[in-house]
Amino acid sequence: MLRTNIIIIGVVALVLVAVGFGCSSTTTQTSTKTGSPEVITDDAQPDLVALRRNAIETAYPQFKDFENQKSFAGQSVKSEVDDGDYYFAYMVLGSGLPIAQATCFRVDRVGRVFETGVFPDPVDSYAGYRDVNPRNCRGIK
Repeated sequence: MLRTNIIIIGVVALVLVAVGFGCSSTTTQTSTKTGSPEVITDDAQPDLVALRRNAIETAYPQFKDFENQKSFAGQSVKSEVDDGDYYFAYMVLGSGLPIAQATCFRVDRVGRVFETGVFPDPVDSYAGYRDVNPRNCRGIK
């Protein structure tokens, strides 16, 4: 009986540690529609990402079906997951510049949507940025 209890306690502790690491991990996912198939860099939690995107697209209907909207160089959505919060960058791709503009959002664990910023920052320039950080909507060189 004592041996069984020790084994159960060990298994429960192992599961709690695994869940703790899973909750604190960061996941990045990008989907693009530019005439080529959808690209997803990590689909560990596609259903949760889809639920969070739906929350954004309900609150901001102009972003519904974003990748399929007409755009000269295409549009894409980049997402990151960190500690239960989901960050999204809805990006309009440029022809001379990698990213012409972007709007970024955070969706918390409860499903509340927060607009975190826009790219480019009016006091900054487009020069040298190859990507956008979905957490703060700042350019990444």
